[in-house]
Parts: sequence; structure tokens; C-alpha cells
Amino acid sequence: MLDQLARRTLGAIATLGVVIVAVFFATRLSGNAADYLLPPGIDANTRALMITQMGLDQPLMLQFWHYVQGLFSGDMGISLFERRPVLDIYSERLPNTLMLFAYALGLSVALGLPLGLAAALNRGNALGAAIMSVAFVGYATPNFVLAIIMILVFSFNLHWLPSSGSMSPIHFLMPAIVLAAPMLAEIIRFTRNAMLDVLGQDYLRTARAKGLPEHLVVGKHALRNAAIPVVTILGLQVAGMVARVVIVESVFATKGIGDLVVFAAIGRDYPVLQFGVILIAMIVVTSSLVVDYAYAALDPRVKVAAS
Repeated sequence: MLDQLARRTLGAIATLGVVIVAVFFATRLSGNAADYLLPPGIDANTRALMITQMGLDQPLMLQFWHYVQGLFSGDMGISLFERRPVLDIYSERLPNTLMLFAYALGLSVALGLPLGLAAALNRGNALGAAIMSVAFVGYATPNFVLAIIMILVFSFNLHWLPSSGSMSPIHFLMPAIVLAAPMLAEIIRFTRNAMLDVLGQDYLRTARAKGLPEHLVVGKHALRNAAIPVVTILGLQVAGMVARVVIVESVFATKGIGDLVVFAAIGRDYPVLQFGVILIAMIVVTSSLVVDYAYAALDPRVKVAAS
């Protein structure tokens, strides 16, 4: 088990290395930043001076070497557009993204687990069917479509919620719902299926025969043994949520790292875009590793795949 986890950790480090190389050279292939940052009609001498100040006149491999050195020393570079350290820009945006993540994750878990449990205990009746129908709609509806629908209904028509911004917690409610919808649907589905797998097991019948109350049989014994697949999908959905946050924050203009990455990509702000992609990759890889270690902690008999 430890060998497999060690291999997964080394694989995660190698993945991040590949991401660093890929994002650096892919951003350069996307276009010349000077064409987007410098005003049209600028004279050649001023243009050459500005390009030199941005470090874009150096050979590509030398730029890459300097960038890698900066990563290992904690220097993520200077924004080509704002002319400020990249870390300062992200430190200003990160709290909004973390708040959105906390809302969405809390909403998904707080509603997904009891709804999935209710769907399993009410299999075959109207309540169970209604819960699974809602889960299907939440999973099948694209984030941007759900975001537009919610803005039209709750902002423009009912005037209940703000359509954009990050000034107060209420501004994060609609983005959190949109971001949480696919994760909520998956938690409901996997909790239901996992519970159905264990509800008929012999040890639950034994627990009932001993006179244990049904809430202890379900809550203590069944739910604990059904937790392993739920933990897996939770980790995978956290990784997926990182990718979806780019769309959600762009639609709702919450001033987080998601829309920062979008604007950096449009404006060819290489340092900002590079660090954003690397940060997202780190979160995704870390989520995968946390799932592996959680598997090992919940059930030592589970073998983590080395791939």
C-alpha cells in the first residue's frame, strides 16, 4: 500500500512538471503579448524597449529557464498588464474563490448525503424518484446554462439576488448553487447506490436482530461502509469543481482566480495565466492524492491503483 501511494505521489509530481512545461510553451504559441499590451501606432524604439522590459526579447529556452528558477524561489513573475507581482494579484483574488468553494462544497455535502440516503431508503416510491430526477437535471444541465437561467429568474425578474459582484456573502449564493449542482447530483447518486449495496448485507440483518434501532443500523453501520465510494466521488468532483469555477466566476464576475485566468488568457498575460493553470493543476492533483490516502485510511484492504 505504501509503495503504491509513494508511486502515486511521484506520479503527481511528474504530472505537475509536465503541466509547467506545457503551459509555458503553449502560452507562447497563443500569440505575442506585445501585440495585445502595447498601443497601436507605437514607434519601433519604444516598442523594442517595452519588449525588453517585459523580458520577451530573450530566447525562449532562456525565458523558460528563468521561469523555472523563479518557481523554485517563490517568484511567480510580474504581470505584463498590471506590472505587479503575480502572487500579489492572486492573493487579492484567492479569498473570493475560497469563499465560493466553501459555499459550494458545504452545500453539496450538506444536501447530497441526506438526499442520497433518503433516495435509497425510499427506492421505488415517489420521493425517491423525485430526488433522483432532480439529481439528473442538476448533473445534465451545463453550468453556463444554469447560471443564465438563475440570473434571468432571480436577478432580472424577481430581483431577489445580485447577478454579479463579491461585496457580500449573498453575492456568492447563486454562483455557489451553480458550481455545486453537478457535485450535488453525483453525491446523491453515489450515496444512493452505495447505500443500496450495503442495506441488504448480512451484518445489517444481524444488527437488527440484536435489537439495534433502525437509525443506528443505517447511520452507524450502513452509512460508514458506504462512505468509501462517496469519498472517491467527492474528491473527483472537487477536482472537477476547480475546472468549472473558471466558467462560473466569469459569468457572475465574482473577482476570483477563475475570471482572472480568463482575462489573462485573452490578454496574453503570460505570467498570470501560467500560475493560474499551475495552481489549478496543483489542486486537481492534490485532490486525487487525498482520495487515495482517504481510501487507505477508511479501508486498508483497498489497493490503490498505481496508474
